[in-house]
Amino acid sequence: MQPIHFKLEGDAQFGEAKPLGKPVGVPIAQARLALNEEVPQADIGFWECTVGSFEREIMQAEYSYFLKGAGRFTPVGGETIEFKAGESMYFSANTHGVWEVDEPVCKTYVIFKDSAQ
Repeated sequence: MQPIHFKLEGDAQFGEAKPLGKPVGVPIAQARLALNEEVPQADIGFWECTVGSFEREIMQAEYSYFLKGAGRFTPVGGETIEFKAGESMYFSANTHGVWEVDEPVCKTYVIFKDSAQ
């Protein structure tokens, strides 16, 4: 398969930001797809969130790399995971938990299509 090259030159090539999750306070979480183009096995883009906390279920497996910000994610029945810029996380399909954002976050993500169990 031929590699897909995404050459981004400004925000205009990204999809419209869409709200995500169920706020527990007043954060604003949103995601934008890169280029609004179809990638056969995944959705890729940026996720941004203001300071606050909210619940979210991650239905499909996801890999994320944090570009800026810091906070915590506590999966239901699991231990709290702290994160900051320069770190990455992998979420298996059907991960449910609470995000607590201490510093505004921007992360890149890859959501693996058809990975929900």
